[in-house]
Amino acid sequence: MIDPRMVLSRLELSEAEIDVYLAMLHGARAARDIVHVTNRSRPTVYYALNSLEQRGLLSKTGLEEDQRFRIEPLDRLKTIVRERQATEKQTVGEINQFVRQFQQERSGDQKPQVSFYEGVAGVRSVIMETMYCHSRHIDSLVPSHNFFAQLGPDFVTRYVEMRHKMGVKTRAVWGTAIEPAIVRRYYDISEIRMMPKKLGDGFRTTIFMYDDSVLYISSLASGYALLVSSAEHRELMTALYETVWAASKPLKR
Repeated sequence: MIDPRMVLSRLELSEAEIDVYLAMLHGARAARDIVHVTNRSRPTVYYALNSLEQRGLLSKTGLEEDQRFRIEPLDRLKTIVRERQATEKQTVGEINQFVRQFQQERSGDQKPQVSFYEGVAGVRSVIMETMYCHSRHIDSLVPSHNFFAQLGPDFVTRYVEMRHKMGVKTRAVWGTAIEPAIVRRYYDISEIRMMPKKLGDGFRTTIFMYDDSVLYISSLASGYALLVSSAEHRELMTALYETVWAASKPLKR
């Protein structure tokens, strides 16, 4: 059975607001009754009631000297979630605009930027950042013995699910076969091809290409990632990638 306090806390209600809301769900309507049930001070209860009213979770009825509070339909909780998602989406959009504006102001600086990440945590972090690419598209070259396969399925599952929720499309050239169930579940907005076996077994570094960046991800044993941000380098790697893509066979679904 689900914990009501856990659900309400995920809506960012305070402990006092949760106490008051649950007391009202169990029938308390007057402030004095809510004070008695929650064992909270009267000012705290009124502050929580006012906050819940502002969030649209309850409303007032009656005269001020004999005021009652009424729970709004519980579907209002879903509305709060949708409103928060819309706000977060708007915030991400504004951040993207800020980044683009800042990058345009620095467009005169054509020097490449190279960042080095060491350790599993650092590598995982830079991989997760790729899903926020402006182009909403990633090209990847994944050898047979790669970081993802060596790390285990939990991370790649979480990464791919989040990437798809973000609407990022991909083209992937893989060095080893993928289980059909995984393909059906996670790669509905991806194009996948299988590289020639000799090529897939000939190196261990995974390559992600997006925007003007190329990310090199070592094997788990080496435990590092190298991010090169350079339009010219991206052009070079894109040309090489298209050659490999053309030589690879489409994955049969």
